[in-house]
Amino acid sequence: MWKLPINFLSLHYAWIVTLSILSLVIIYPYGNLKATDAYFFGASVSTESGLNTIDIKELKTYQQVYIYIIPILGNLGFINIIVLVFRVRWFEKHLKAIAPHLLRPEPLRGQDPEALPEDISELNTSGLEVAADRSTDQVMDNMAEANSHAETGKSSSRVSQESRNSTVHDDALSPEQIAGKQSIRSTEPGRPVPGNDNALYIPPPWRRDEGASFSEINDGIDNEEEGNSAGYNGKGHEATQNNMKQLDLPKISTLVTIGRNSQFHNLSTEDRERLGGIEYRSLKLLLKIVTGYFFGLHLFGAISLVGWILHTDPKYRAYLAQCGQGSVWWGFYSSQTMIDNLGFTLTPDSMISFQDATFPMLLMSFLAFAGNTCYPCLLRLIIWIIYKVCSEESSLKDPLSFLLDHPRRCYTLLFPSKPTWILFSILFIMNSVDVLLIIVLDLNNPAVNHLAPGPRVLDAIFQAASARHTGTSTFNLADVNPAVQFSLVVMMYIAIFPIAISIRASNVYEERTLGIYSSQRSMDESDGRSYILNHIQNQLSFDLWYMFLGCFCICIAESGKITDTSNPAFSVFSVLFEVVSAYGNVGLSLGYPTVSTSLSGKFTVFSKLVICVMMIRGRHRGLPYRLDRAIVLPSERSEYEGYGDELQARPSEQ
Repeated sequence: MWKLPINFLSLHYAWIVTLSILSLVIIYPYGNLKATDAYFFGASVSTESGLNTIDIKELKTYQQVYIYIIPILGNLGFINIIVLVFRVRWFEKHLKAIAPHLLRPEPLRGQDPEALPEDISELNTSGLEVAADRSTDQVMDNMAEANSHAETGKSSSRVSQESRNSTVHDDALSPEQIAGKQSIRSTEPGRPVPGNDNALYIPPPWRRDEGASFSEINDGIDNEEEGNSAGYNGKGHEATQNNMKQLDLPKISTLVTIGRNSQFHNLSTEDRERLGGIEYRSLKLLLKIVTGYFFGLHLFGAISLVGWILHTDPKYRAYLAQCGQGSVWWGFYSSQTMIDNLGFTLTPDSMISFQDATFPMLLMSFLAFAGNTCYPCLLRLIIWIIYKVCSEESSLKDPLSFLLDHPRRCYTLLFPSKPTWILFSILFIMNSVDVLLIIVLDLNNPAVNHLAPGPRVLDAIFQAASARHTGTSTFNLADVNPAVQFSLVVMMYIAIFPIAISIRASNVYEERTLGIYSSQRSMDESDGRSYILNHIQNQLSFDLWYMFLGCFCICIAESGKITDTSNPAFSVFSVLFEVVSAYGNVGLSLGYPTVSTSLSGKFTVFSKLVICVMMIRGRHRGLPYRLDRAIVLPSERSEYEGYGDELQARPSEQ
């Protein structure tokens, strides 16, 4: 009997749908909205899409407060905070039972370990840097054992007892060797294990499925090419350091290896307890950082905008008064709508009346970026700055180092250094191209060129940010160049691509497909470029048919208005623009001449419901499915690993 799978994606769907239905309970009973419009608002604010069928300023104050709070609760940043809280609570519950000493404060670096309790002293003793020599016989023994594991369907390589016995013991080391930090051998799947002569090459599962066998290879091969093959898989500087990684970890067995994206192998029970302690402390610190970032950004934006509106040109306050809105409430609401990428404004013309105001254009553009696509970049930057500022004796040093070196063990939107730089570069290029298109294509457009060069550039930057984030506008989009309108459609659709691909390409279960697609095709990770293209192709197959189906249904329902030549505001392109905006959770709309709402305000009930479905489906297009260490509890990982192996064995049955 089929049973609904309980995983991150299904729980996320349940949360968003619940928030959207809640609007029927809270804002509908007042009686100033139809049930369809009330639910449309609920779906729009819970998915942060920003499309509206009723002018926001016409809503009552309590209804505006509702659509202020719900986007915060539906924001991915807030949801990830909840995930972190659950994972920290899990650690507190289980580590208290198996390793209570891990929850005690770490001693400061340099503190005399003999003055500490025995368990703390043992936990923080510096490790050993050991590189065990392997003879040809030992390698062959390893190969025999690995083959026996392969016959039973196991995908991970294991170290034989002979290899364990060959490890140098503590009492055989010189004082200079003991003084060094612990070194954990880091090997990527499908890469040779370092040794003096030869090493056993164990192909990853997807290579073995294609017929690759275990083999003995020379350890002196050039690792540079293999390091480059990681491409966009989140493998940063670790892969280029001769396969050896220095980590400030508690004393862990020297037989422990680190696979790609920080997946630890050969961990004993004691090792898992100690490693769990580090992950626990890192998660606890990360929870404080992301909570401070999320709510601090809201507070910073609100204070800045309120301060500006109260001391700027009185014409802006007069306009707000004309719209029936208070200046302080406008500041708080505008900050929230930019950070949470909602796009609703308390003024009927969006931000067009503020297009010549320099400060809010700059600040709100920054808030839009900081709350969405630039969030992973800024989060890693903050952690890196704190790491650099902390003294070497600080107890925060090790958790911060763990977060920087193994980000995807802890958080979905925290990536290694190389993917973060790539993400930042892509975002910079995309926004620069968008700004240039808006400026150049509308040089002779009266709707744009009436502004001075400075405000025009600022407005173009703001509009470029809105095209991928908030859905607010500084120009009447119905009056801009058609080429700009088309570019906005493209930008709205690909807005999620950089982060979505970063999440999948840096996933710790990189040897398996993520599980979000119906087809589990193996991806050739030996070619980084084709690996990313494979992800993009899967994303396209996930999105396009759904958007085209939605657009087709709306065209049928609105065929009378579309074919009416006296109604040029209704066209197939304007419908497509609305559908892409809804699916991309952006909120831009070409609008309708006689109303201050989105084009959806003129749709039939059926078309409005189709748009709601588009918004909810699109809200989940960039999320991890289940095979992601950052969204499952440690106790569930073995279950998901088995699930991934099962998917590989039976790709057509997912």
